[in-house]
Amino acid sequence: MTNKIIIIADGKKSDTDSINQYLVEHGYEVLVAYDGLDGFNLARNEKPDLILIEAVLSGFNGYQICSLLKYDIKYEDIVIVILTDGTRAKEQQLADSCGADGILTTPVELDELMGIVRSINFIEQ
Repeated sequence: MTNKIIIIADGKKSDTDSINQYLVEHGYEVLVAYDGLDGFNLARNEKPDLILIEAVLSGFNGYQICSLLKYDIKYEDIVIVILTDGTRAKEQQLADSCGADGILTTPVELDELMGIVRSINFIEQ
């Protein structure tokens, strides 16, 4: 398997740490940002394979970052999953409108994370 790069942009360090550890244990390179502006800049500089981004971040929120990346031809192929603790139907609508590839409700269930990631053909099975 090639070394896939994943960015986690989440202001909650405890949430980020558990996801980070899980993905690293499965062989992925993980980069972390704790606010929206850092997450956006990291995505532009590193061009990762996947971004897991919290809906509510300081600086830019996850939806804004998703829109900026998805509507730029240089970054449109990056898979972006929004992390949210909101109402799933409302969040799905917002995620769809900004071009996100999926959403995950927080706290993230690691098996659900792997299922979503597999469903978008990111992880080689």
